[in-house]
Amino acid sequence: MAIRLGAAGALTALLAGLAVPAHAGFVPSCGPIVDSIKLCTAPDGSQEPVMVNTPVAGPRPIIGGALLVGNTLTVYDGVWDPSNATLMHQWLRNDVPILGATGTTYRPTRPDLGKGIRVKTTGRAPEYKATTALSTKTPPITDAAGAVPTVRAGSVGFEPLGAEDGEYWPVVVAQLGDWGPNGVQFRYQWLRDGSPIPGATAPRFDRTTWGPTGLLSLRVTGYAAGLDPVSVTSAASRGTFTPETPGAVVTGGTEVGDILTAVDLPWFDHTDRNTSDWNEHRFQWMRDGIRIPDANELTYTITAEDQGHTLEMVTTSGGPEASSNPVTVPPAAGTVIPAPPAPPKVELKPLTNVTKPVLTGDAVIGTAMTATAGTWSEPAENLTVIYYWMSPDGKVSAAGPMFTPNMTQLGTTVTLIATATAPGYTTAWAKVTAPKPVAAPDPTQTKAPAIRGNATVGMELYTYTGDWSFRDSEVKESRRWLRDGAPIAGATGRRYTLVGADFGKKISLRVTSTLDGRTLKIQTVDASAKVAAAALSSATPTIAGTVKAGTVVTANPGTWTSGTAFKYRWLRNGVPISGATESTYKVRTADRDNKITVRVTGSRLGYTTVTQTSGAYFAR
Repeated sequence: MAIRLGAAGALTALLAGLAVPAHAGFVPSCGPIVDSIKLCTAPDGSQEPVMVNTPVAGPRPIIGGALLVGNTLTVYDGVWDPSNATLMHQWLRNDVPILGATGTTYRPTRPDLGKGIRVKTTGRAPEYKATTALSTKTPPITDAAGAVPTVRAGSVGFEPLGAEDGEYWPVVVAQLGDWGPNGVQFRYQWLRDGSPIPGATAPRFDRTTWGPTGLLSLRVTGYAAGLDPVSVTSAASRGTFTPETPGAVVTGGTEVGDILTAVDLPWFDHTDRNTSDWNEHRFQWMRDGIRIPDANELTYTITAEDQGHTLEMVTTSGGPEASSNPVTVPPAAGTVIPAPPAPPKVELKPLTNVTKPVLTGDAVIGTAMTATAGTWSEPAENLTVIYYWMSPDGKVSAAGPMFTPNMTQLGTTVTLIATATAPGYTTAWAKVTAPKPVAAPDPTQTKAPAIRGNATVGMELYTYTGDWSFRDSEVKESRRWLRDGAPIAGATGRRYTLVGADFGKKISLRVTSTLDGRTLKIQTVDASAKVAAAALSSATPTIAGTVKAGTVVTANPGTWTSGTAFKYRWLRNGVPISGATESTYKVRTADRDNKITVRVTGSRLGYTTVTQTSGAYFAR
């Protein structure tokens, strides 16, 4: 199958046709609607595609303005298709419509405190389906005092694009300095003598029809969620531009044997052929646009072969070629010039799309999308398929089977129009729309979360959040602390205090990172070691009561770590007394004149075990 990027004429026709929606009145002679496109014949006989009955298209709106009670919030709708679509707005408080809030601005009041705000934009246009786009909900409205946060403004200027940029140089393009924060969206308005130029709201502006007077400037407004928008206007400059370098002027007769001479070449010295300026220039005489062999001097002698043809000189001066005025040589006497034959009438057969082209690849900035041709009523080897990637305003963003969205397409829906031609067949069209708008790529993690702290019972562990390449503040983290891989009930915060059940176990943390409700990454972070036992605080026990045969005495352990469990052992002269393992002891006759002590052993889960012995008491 032959794949090509499309001839200039086809691209121009497509641009012209899609720039004029059906409701704008361009209906001189149109064929049937196929896949929301009808093929219309212009007065000059060229066929142009017109998109009809398609939904109004626009990006997700952005709310600009500091999220403070009394401050003005502004909706930035971006560029919608068609450009004359009517946009209606409804502001929402926690997703509930706010009565009467239907303008492009909204000033939060006390009832908005602690609540998120959205705006819903609905686009309508004749012969288009209505479309609704909903902004992201803002963080809660506050009444914090202090300076109102605004977009950080950068510089604004513009400069002409050269031929190496793929544009004719009368086109100027906006040049923006350092604006912040990341993700600022821009609205452009070109001005003439300080007044807005209708429809001039793109980053580029064509000055071809500007005229000799007037000053051109550019006003740029930056929008970012939660920040007040800022407008900056560039310095003004003349909208005129220098005409292209003229070609030579050819003088002389028009008969065989006459000498034609090229004069008025202002960009070099005719008199000195030895200058480097002279050597940089090239001359070529042309006959009906075809080079005449070896005719590359400033003069040319007309020959019989030139009769009935047009001669001109093309000059090259290290830049684009320039043509001279044409000179027509009359035909030889008695020559009869036959009328051109009428072109044969060709009946073209219809070409139809059988299966639609297919788009592969995600609609993500910086990620290539690829189109395949689908199938048509003619074999693929007979077809020439041209791909046009369309912007929401109906203009061609790119041509060819591959397209990589950039920041200017963020939030817009990519549309592909594939045109198929075959010898003897009419041109056929098929349209495919990406399933979702162009999104920003997911951020990548630049620093993983980590656990810090002393892994000992009773101590606290805590975690640092991870870092991401961009949109860091929008990445949300949820946490779950684990004991030997099993979730610990209720342990979901940044900090965790180790308990006795953690002794000898390995504590880890499972972190789930999400963006816009989507899971970016789930990772488990391990603590450095198993949890160690804590030191048990203890005291020297004492014996309460009279140590006398027949009386009951009590062991007093003293103050130990809260929650300690005790075991007792009574001793006579340091030797355990059989059966004496309670906290109380009835002194026996055999104890008389002997030393009585009590040994207390304290223990608690996750703590060291400690044994303490009281002082000795002589039994009577």
